[in-house]
Amino acid sequence: MRFLCLPGAYGSSDKFQVQLAPIIKELTEDGTATFHFINGPCKAVPPEGFEEYFGKPPYFRFMEPDEDTEKTENDDVLSRIRDFPDCETPEDTMRELMREGVATAHRSTDNALKYLVKIMEERGPFEGIIGYSEGATVAATLLLHEQRRFKKKGIKPMFKYAIFFAGWPPVDPDSHAMVLSDESDAVIEIPTCHIIGSLDPYVHGSLALFNVCDPDTAYLFDHAKGHTLPRDKDTVKELGDVVREAIANYDIHM
Repeated sequence: MRFLCLPGAYGSSDKFQVQLAPIIKELTEDGTATFHFINGPCKAVPPEGFEEYFGKPPYFRFMEPDEDTEKTENDDVLSRIRDFPDCETPEDTMRELMREGVATAHRSTDNALKYLVKIMEERGPFEGIIGYSEGATVAATLLLHEQRRFKKKGIKPMFKYAIFFAGWPPVDPDSHAMVLSDESDAVIEIPTCHIIGSLDPYVHGSLALFNVCDPDTAYLFDHAKGHTLPRDKDTVKELGDVVREAIANYDIHM
């Protein structure tokens, strides 16, 4: 299986490859998978106080606030991660996070989808997609885009399997509103694997993403840590087995 790999906000293809190194080793040694890494299309600057967390530049994102949006101190949703809400349900948490005052990202959402479709056309085909944090949100949005494009134009979706490390729910490819399971009938139809950390302060975002995927084929994998990627040998081996089993069960082939 060939995976297209999308890093998180303020990350890069090189950094994501380092973060995924144990999993890459696990899945390439037996020929299960190969990986293609990309940068986001937008150059970025980390929020104040988070520079050390994201390492040295360059930094990239897939989505950014629209330039013509009236700016406020807290207009970029990623600037609110310092005070991430914790409500009764994952969906309530995401609604509180996106309350009035968050800048729109209509233009960059459209541009991100066009950017990814071009990569799919020029560097594909890919059978799977992997996203971490913002990359997971964008990957999920791309999957909804593929589903709608198939219904409208008959273009068969490329991706057959998705792995989400953390992440938040997708945005609607047309309206650009966040897709929440208690507000929308939209469902990601392909099999998915959701790697979450129960100690992640943003875990409600991951669960809200899980809730918009097909419950019959969505697999929840808790590595019991924070907003990180699993790296210890036993956990990586267990995750590798989950991926191999999914490929076999759902007859996903290169």
